Amino acid sequence: MIESIKTYPWLVAAFFVVLAGCVFLWYKAVKTSGRRNRERQALIARLEYENKLRADFASPTQRQLADTPPEQLVEGLCCHIQMALEKESGLNEAFAALPQPKRWLYALGYVAQDCRKGLEHFFRANGKPLTPVALEAVEALVGGEFAALFRLAYEAFDEENETRSLLKEDLVKWESAFRAVLEEQGEALYAQAREYALRHADLFVTPQSQA
Repeated sequence: MIESIKTYPWLVAAFFVVLAGCVFLWYKAVKTSGRRNRERQALIARLEYENKLRADFASPTQRQLADTPPEQLVEGLCCHIQMALEKESGLNEAFAALPQPKRWLYALGYVAQDCRKGLEHFFRANGKPLTPVALEAVEALVGGEFAALFRLAYEAFDEENETRSLLKEDLVKWESAFRAVLEEQGEALYAQAREYALRHADLFVTPQSQA
């Protein structure tokens, strides 16, 4: 065996190359498996959260509107409206027929949920007629730097806007600023939306659930 190694040193080199390749592939497989498991767990947690929201906001009460934290309230009312829209044959037509407070809070629910993964995720995941209403809602009920960055992304991702193009360096800059806004302001971002929902509680609270 020793003589073979001396005679065929390239065999040793080839063996270690193959071994290194196997270790690398094993590491990649473990890493991919771990990422997929985390993604699966995150999806399950998200679905469980949404199912709970749908149950909790099936018949919102005045007290519930007043006591629920702003961001959760926005998402809950979005689920409440979604359940009603699902009963309609034409979703877009039913959405367009909603009174403005319901359109705004429905769109804002998607903003709250999808923008956790960034502006790009929101605009890749959603389109018209939701996105223009989302822009209206964000500017009216959130405002500040959040709304300014949201408008920049809206215009950049709008395929009908021929005066603006999406540059990668711009998107990186916007995403960084947007993440900072989310981290700094958190629940407070949706405080105005919560007050707006309370002013229009009659649209969400059914007579039998007034308590």
